[in-house]
Amino acid sequence: MKKFFTVLALVAVIFSVAGFASAPAQAAQKLDLAICGGSIGGAWAAIGEGVGEVIRRSYPGSNTAYEVGQEAANLALVSRGKIQLGIAHAQLIKMAADGKQPFKKKIDNLRALCVLYKGAVEHFIIKADTGANSFADLKSKKYPLKVYFNTKGSFMDIVGQNVIAAEGITPADIDKWGGFTKNSSMGAALDLMRDGKIDAYSNVIQVPSSHVVDAGTTLKLNLLGMSPAAQKKVNDELGTYSTVIPKSAYNFLKNDVPTVGATVILFTNADLPDDEAYAILKSIKDNFPYFCNIHGSLKGLKFSDLKDTAPVPLHPGAVKFFNEHK
Repeated sequence: MKKFFTVLALVAVIFSVAGFASAPAQAAQKLDLAICGGSIGGAWAAIGEGVGEVIRRSYPGSNTAYEVGQEAANLALVSRGKIQLGIAHAQLIKMAADGKQPFKKKIDNLRALCVLYKGAVEHFIIKADTGANSFADLKSKKYPLKVYFNTKGSFMDIVGQNVIAAEGITPADIDKWGGFTKNSSMGAALDLMRDGKIDAYSNVIQVPSSHVVDAGTTLKLNLLGMSPAAQKKVNDELGTYSTVIPKSAYNFLKNDVPTVGATVILFTNADLPDDEAYAILKSIKDNFPYFCNIHGSLKGLKFSDLKDTAPVPLHPGAVKFFNEHK
């Protein structure tokens, strides 16, 4: 009988210790992190705030903060561990890993957590009254184009600059023709178009863009398509892919528009603890219907798409998560 009670006591101790050992895995983990994206009022700000919200929903007591950022700077901040999470185009992160311009040295310690949205597509928006239906028209007419590109140093800016270069046009050419090239956020640039102060704007955005749809209600617009040779050149340089904006996307289009596209991802530092990376993705999965309604760019996102972050490798914690949640 004495041996029986001794064994019983040992069993109770074992279960008690096991309970304490498993408690951290079962209890709500608290995360403390910041997320950098884009300017306030933009898609990335909404998504960044939304990522923080799903984390707080799944792990009450967590501290999350959204930081206004610029894309290239986001990579540097996350790489140095100043901020834990960032939003950027996968193709720009690959350029950073390879040490391509605008990066002065390689940033190779960034890893993907998940896709946020695919189909971020180059739009070269131009007023119809320019009479230009192609980049070749601009070049042959030496049109004094007044054009804005997205925020300087962003992937959207880099794509736009590479597009005109691949079509045989440089900013110096545009200056010589009597025009100019500058940089601005999309909302401000479209306002300048409405005011008659600029002719065109270049940005990498989803299809259809509500901003472009809205601008098309008061302006006569067109989108300039890229030649196959220009598409290949940009794809080879930036890691983008060839795609098409269908004419059904905007009521002012008469034809499909050949262009290039990219993928936007949530990324982190390779040193982020695996359990934190796992927890972040679990919070997205646990709140997936809410997450997909954070912003229009996330509508239609499928859980199966989240792991397709190429050309950026997944964080080990993300690999574990997606292996367990297929």
